[in-house]
Parts: sequence; C-alpha cells; structure tokens
Amino acid sequence: MTGGGRRAALQSLRVYLSLILSIAILPVGFIAVQQTSNVVRDAQALQEQDFLFRTTQAARTEQALLRRAQGAASSLGAAAVELADDPATCSRIMKDFVGSSHEYVFAGFVPTDGQMDCSSGDAPMDMSQVAGWQEFIENPKVNYAASTRGVVSEQSVLIVTVPVFDRIGGELLGGASVSVPHSLTDTLLSVQIDDLHLALLNPEGDILSASTGIDATFIFDGLSLEPGEMDVHANGQTFYVTLPDDVTYLAALVPMVEGDIYALGLWNTDTVRFESVGLWSAIFPILMWVVAIGVAIFAQERLVLRHLERLRRSMNAFSVDEPRDSFALLDRPPQEVADIAETYNLMVARIMTDRAELEDNLRQKELLLREVHHRVKNNLQLIASILNMQMRTVPQGPAKDVLRRVQDRVMSIASIHKALYTGEDVTAVRADLLLEEVVRSAFRLGVSTGSDVVTEFRSDPLQLDPDQAVPLALLANECVTNAIKNVGRTQSGEASIIVTLQCNDLGNVTLHVENTLGDKLHDAGAEDGSGLGTRLIEAFVSQLGGELSQGEENEHYVVEIVFHALSLPVERHELAGTKPPTA
Repeated sequence: MTGGGRRAALQSLRVYLSLILSIAILPVGFIAVQQTSNVVRDAQALQEQDFLFRTTQAARTEQALLRRAQGAASSLGAAAVELADDPATCSRIMKDFVGSSHEYVFAGFVPTDGQMDCSSGDAPMDMSQVAGWQEFIENPKVNYAASTRGVVSEQSVLIVTVPVFDRIGGELLGGASVSVPHSLTDTLLSVQIDDLHLALLNPEGDILSASTGIDATFIFDGLSLEPGEMDVHANGQTFYVTLPDDVTYLAALVPMVEGDIYALGLWNTDTVRFESVGLWSAIFPILMWVVAIGVAIFAQERLVLRHLERLRRSMNAFSVDEPRDSFALLDRPPQEVADIAETYNLMVARIMTDRAELEDNLRQKELLLREVHHRVKNNLQLIASILNMQMRTVPQGPAKDVLRRVQDRVMSIASIHKALYTGEDVTAVRADLLLEEVVRSAFRLGVSTGSDVVTEFRSDPLQLDPDQAVPLALLANECVTNAIKNVGRTQSGEASIIVTLQCNDLGNVTLHVENTLGDKLHDAGAEDGSGLGTRLIEAFVSQLGGELSQGEENEHYVVEIVFHALSLPVERHELAGTKPPTA
C-alpha cells in the first residue's frame, strides 16, 4: 500500500468511529445514575403538581363562598340604589338578607358621601373616615379586606365591597358590602386537607383568612409575598420556602376570584428533597458525562455532521435553473465523505453541461417552429390577398361567392398558424381564443352592419393539439357560414346565431351552432349550391373523430359536433384573470 493509500485508510470514517466508540464506552456507568435522577426529577414534578391540585381543591369551597358574597353585594347594591329615597325599607331588606343566611353577619350600602343609612345595623353611620374608604372612592373596584373587629358587626370578618355604578351615566353611586365571619371562612379552610396550611391573600399579600385562624397567622408572616407583583401562572405555581424557624415548606400559590384573591398552601413534608442526590455519588457520573458529551460533540460536529450538513445544504440548494451554486466544498472531510462530495460535484457538472445543450436545442427548435408558422401564416395571407384582388375583378354572383368562401377558409388556417407562433407554447393552441377570432371574423363578413341579427359566442377555456385545432377552426367557419346563409326571422321577429364551445373533465368537447329559421334574411341565390360546405363539414368531423348531429328544433336549426380532445381543458387557476370570451 502506498503512502497516499495508507493515509486515506487512516482518515476513513471507520477508523474515526472506532476511536470514538472506544472513548464512548466510559459513560456506560453513568446511565443508571442518570436514569435514577430522571425518575427522582419526575417524581418531584408529580409531587409538586399533586400539591398544587390539592391546594386548588382545598380552596374551592372558599372560592365559591367569596363568589356568592360578591354576587350578593352586587344584588344588594342594585336594590339599595332603587330605594335611595326610602332608607327604612332598604335597611329592612338588608336585615332580612342577613337574617336568612348563616354566611353573612352584615350587609349595607354606603353612598359616595360616606353616610350609611341603608344597612343591617341598628343606626346610620358615617363611613367616610373608615380606613380604605377614600381609596375605594378614588379607585372603585371589587375590594376584599379583613377586619378583626367589624365597625357594625364587631366580629372578626372578611369584608367584600362591590362598587355600584349608575346604569345610564356610569357614575359611581357608592359601594355595597357584605361581611363574612372568619369563624366560617377559617373553618372552611381548616377542614379541607391534613398537614396543609391554607391562607387567602390579596394582591398586596395581606392575609384575608387562614386555616390556622386569623389571629394565629405567624406561619405565613415571614413569607413577605406580594402575589400582584409576581407572574403567577393561571393554573398556579409551586416553590420551596424556608421560614424563620429553619423549616422548609413546599408552597403553592393559586389565583382565585379573577386574580383579586390568591390561595396560598404550605406543606411541611418529611420527604427527602429530590435535588439532593448526594455530592459523592454525583461527582463521578457527572465527570463521565462531561467527557462523553465532549467527545461526542467533537466527533459528530468535527468529523461527520458539519460535512454532511454542508453536503445536505448543497443538495437542498440544487436548482436546475442555477446548478453552479450547488457545488459542495468541504473542509478536510473523512475520505468516505470526500468521495461522496466528489461524486455529487461531478453529477452537478454533468447536469450543467447537459442542461446547456438541451436549452440550446430547445431554443433552436422553438425559433424554427415559430418561424415556420410565421412564414406559413404570411404565405396564406398572401394567398388571401391575391384572392381578394381576384374578387374585385369578378362581378357579383356565384363565382365571387365561391372566391369569398375560399378566402375565408384560407384566413381561418392563417389564424391557426398565427396563434401557434404568437402563443407561449408552440405545441398547443388556445382553441377558445382561436375560435373566437374565426367566428367573429365570419360574423363581420357575413352579417351586415346595422343588421338586427343577434350574434353570440360562448366558450369554455380549452387547449388543443394543433392537429385538432386546425379542423376544429375550419369546421366552425363552415358551420357559421352556413348558419349566416340560412338564418331567418321567426314569427316572433327573432333572428339570431349562437355559437357555443363546451368541454368537460372527461375531455369531451362540444361545438354547438344554431340559427333561427323563418323568413330568410339573405338571398338564396347567393349560395353556391355545390354542397362543398357540407362535404367539408363531414370531412372535418371525421378528422376530429367526432359525431355530427343536426336538425330543426323549435324554429331553430341546430348543428352539434362532439369529439374527444387530445388535451384536457385548461385548469381554471391557470387562466386566472381570463374570462370565457362572449359576444
């Protein structure tokens, strides 16, 4: 083996992979520890989710109570506004409400001036100097507050205050309040879950109610939480806190009642903290993991992946229109990858060469075809001009009509060649546009200006092979010419010629020509009477491989030809912006 061959063998991907696998065996011992760590981490996540769920469930009853209190305050406030001129009746309603429910110990309505005349209390009171009232007036919103001694009830209560607005002008009229005793709220929190301390907080972190009792909230005092300043997820979040007594708790914070109240749960668990796996047991596997990751990254990125990625980008960037930008240039790749890149680059070079030759051949072929069609069209127009000159020397009569018919047929063929060399595709013809030109030309020559004969042409978008487009155009010309000669006026005075070209998804094309019958509008002596038009129609139908049907229908003479197109109709989206031609 030569020096170059030995060097290529040493640089092969097989040698590199052997070395990499030898080093990669080292982290095998770390797999078990890693799996254990994953299990511990998943268990911790499950435990935190379970605690979050338990906290949410424990506060459900309290949440329902507060929602009822807010709804009751809103209803009482609306009633108080209606009875603003009758404080006695309003107060009686408040007393009846408190007396009929064990959940509330006070209900009242305070106008913006702070003079409370409507309440379940025994006498009117001035609330304008009560703490928080002016703040409520300046920023009216649903407010929750705790008081160890209510102004009216003289009990430890949770007060829910709802702003009352004028329904028409939206002006603040005052606030309606209900008081829920802490003896009820604290009891509801304490009976939910064992080993769990629950508290309700407002956004500023003030404790509104607690499972430990509103007078014994020391366990929550050292937290210094302000939920309104925290980005709390809608489903809540968990975290660990250490209180001043050096006891670590798992805490859950859940938004309640539209975010105006938060439920805080503390759980003192004896479970070992999952993240403390143990320093000594973690050092060795971590070192092995670092080595494995470092080796794997180096091997994959340096030796294989960067080259394969560059080769992949080159292949994805390959474009038949611009293949020269798709060459793969690699920086010292392994021999196997270098061989693949070299093979790919040779393929791109061959494609560039073949494409250049094909493009040149196609251009030459297209130019030749367009030139042929152009010359044929010019020659046919020359023949038509000669016939026109000849017609000028021939007096009116059958001979001149025959020459005119021949000229029409020559111009129809010339229109086909014009469509071929002016169209985008020299191998296909837009038959609907071609027939529109042929039919309109026949209408212009056969129907005199100012005539009241109604002419109409309708067509579906259709693309045909030139071998079918030629006989179809000539066939349409003959049919329209016959229709013009035989058009008559019906008893109702109608005179019309209608030409329709239709196609369906199966490739079947229908040419439909009909004219009215009755008093003829053209001199019958103008017809040549040779029957050539009829024979040409039959010949063109046979060339198309179609079926011809004709006859009279309700004062109309109808000619219909059905044949199968070699090319399907043009898709509608390919003809965006092109409407079917109509007369």
